[in-house]
Amino acid sequence: MKTGWEIHSINELCSRITDGSHNPPKGLIEKSPYRMISSQNVFDDRLDYSDVRYLSEEDFIKENKRTSLQKGDVLLTIVGTIGRCSVLTTEEHITLQRSVAVLRPTEKVLPRFLMYALIGSRSRLEREGHGIAQKGIYLKQLSSFELFLPSNIEEQQRIVDELDLLSGIIEKKNAQLKTLDDLAQSIFNEMFGDPVVNEKKWETAKMHDVAPQKAFMGTVPSENGKYWLLNLDMVESQTGRIIEKVLFEQSEIGNSTATFNEENVLYSKLRPYLNKVVLPKEAGFCTSELVPLLPKKGVLDRVFLAYLLRSPGFVSHINSRVAGAKMPRVTMSDFREFDVIIPSYKMQQQFAKQVEAIDAQRVVINSSITPAEDLFSSRMDKYFNET
Repeated sequence: MKTGWEIHSINELCSRITDGSHNPPKGLIEKSPYRMISSQNVFDDRLDYSDVRYLSEEDFIKENKRTSLQKGDVLLTIVGTIGRCSVLTTEEHITLQRSVAVLRPTEKVLPRFLMYALIGSRSRLEREGHGIAQKGIYLKQLSSFELFLPSNIEEQQRIVDELDLLSGIIEKKNAQLKTLDDLAQSIFNEMFGDPVVNEKKWETAKMHDVAPQKAFMGTVPSENGKYWLLNLDMVESQTGRIIEKVLFEQSEIGNSTATFNEENVLYSKLRPYLNKVVLPKEAGFCTSELVPLLPKKGVLDRVFLAYLLRSPGFVSHINSRVAGAKMPRVTMSDFREFDVIIPSYKMQQQFAKQVEAIDAQRVVINSSITPAEDLFSSRMDKYFNET
């Protein structure tokens, strides 16, 4: 063990350990100051409210009796994707679903140090998980889970400062990537206008004629006997960027999946306002919520199609044509009948070339992110995975 470091269970480090609601209210509110978050909203060192459930004040007061969150609480995903972790930095009207646990640190550990320690111990946490279809970790297991940490708070703060500095560099680079994403969509809007209003009077064709739903019929390659299965939580909202490539055994993939390759555009029919449209670069399996579209060659460029589907006009249009209140899904009959604008194929390819140039800039920025991410990972390993 490192000099000056001690082993403590989470129960010894936290005065409060609980999960969120096991029976969330069924009523849905379009928007309110009161939010209920799940594991889909918790990422490492940040909370994402783009897909959040709103509550009435009455339901919030009832649910908040269980979690009673406050600034400095550490939120940890414990069902589904285990081990994503963030710190609540402001006083907000937030409560939790059961897929998220709240940990309230004592004076023995800084909140951000606890967050980094849990992120660094994710692989050990995952091994504690139970279940097959959806893994989870019991609160009793979580309470007894052991972490290594300096007994000296000043040393904890030094480590936090170092990791925060590296994390900040990565965050700034990611902000530059977001600017490039916005630029590409802006170019689409300038060249082609709103694809729903079609103010430029382009010719149109039905979606099912020019981009039918068609899975890849070939063989998906394996990597060391495992296969890529793309789940929705691994797709970034708005950009369609793959957060992480996760491999599974063939037996874990199941039958309710589709196959795709680099000719497809993957469109998420679940919660279309999240705007998850993927341009895959290789073959794989995907959840049934992702629809593999095959653009007609010589008529519809797949990059053009992806940006059409991501455009604010289309997202707003299709979001008004969903079925289901709790889990809204695109009505696929409406999707297939949508009138797709068809500018000249040459013009679509010109747009794709501009996106390619933007992607080249993205590669440059990514290449500068990689060393920072590698350094961050090595420091995390040094502090939390080396005994």
